[in-house]
Amino acid sequence: MKNGEGYPDPTASKAIHEADKLPRHIMDVVHTLKLVAGMVGLRIKSVELEDRKSGKRYWYGR
Repeated sequence: MKNGEGYPDPTASKAIHEADKLPRHIMDVVHTLKLVAGMVGLRIKSVELEDRKSGKRYWYGR
């Protein structure tokens, strides 16, 4: 990522990358779903999960 003047901006790049990461507990669920699906010959391309308590939604594979 580059700043407005065209110079590399590693701080902004790192912040955006970290913000796009799914929380570890969500990735654990996605990984488990993919493993189980693979055992029966299926492939999961995208997943949407919603936290019942907070209502926050997480997407994987879009």
